[in-house]
Amino acid sequence: MIVLLSGKGKYEVSDSVKDEVLLAGESLFRALEEGKDEEFREKLAQLHSLILEKGVHAEMIRHADLAVPPVDSDPGLLRRVLGIDQAKKGTY
Repeated sequence: MIVLLSGKGKYEVSDSVKDEVLLAGESLFRALEEGKDEEFREKLAQLHSLILEKGVHAEMIRHADLAVPPVDSDPGLLRRVLGIDQAKKGTY
């Protein structure tokens, strides 16, 4: 699996790490949905560390399977970009 780590480049992670990355992504999304901004920031930093530690730098021309936002991302902005705020209000 190739992961685009925004601001740091692309990394290839093994199949064993892939599952960790996907679970972390689901957890990040839940934290956004529930408005748990501090938890989101902590988990995003942990995900960045995991990928940097266990991933191998990949060539930029490789297709990314997953994009991870920058570690300093604003959770409120991500909720708006992903449409989470509108979904809660029932508008699109």
